[in-house]
Amino acid sequence: MSDENRELVVIRTFPDAISAHIAQAALDANDIRSIIVGDDAGGAYPALTFSNGVRLAVQHVDAMQALRLLDAE
Repeated sequence: MSDENRELVVIRTFPDAISAHIAQAALDANDIRSIIVGDDAGGAYPALTFSNGVRLAVQHVDAMQALRLLDAE
């Protein structure tokens, strides 16, 4: 697999961590690895999530399939 296909791309931004974790679980159930990226200063400032959102990222090669799965939910 080329490095380009391994590059992480953000496929969706959620308003809260719970929504992001639900989407991640759907991807996990379909063998698509993902990572949740949020900036709340390690939990010290949860309000930052409201302004920045919580991002869900997958490898470039899995992006289209992941989006199809999430859109079907």
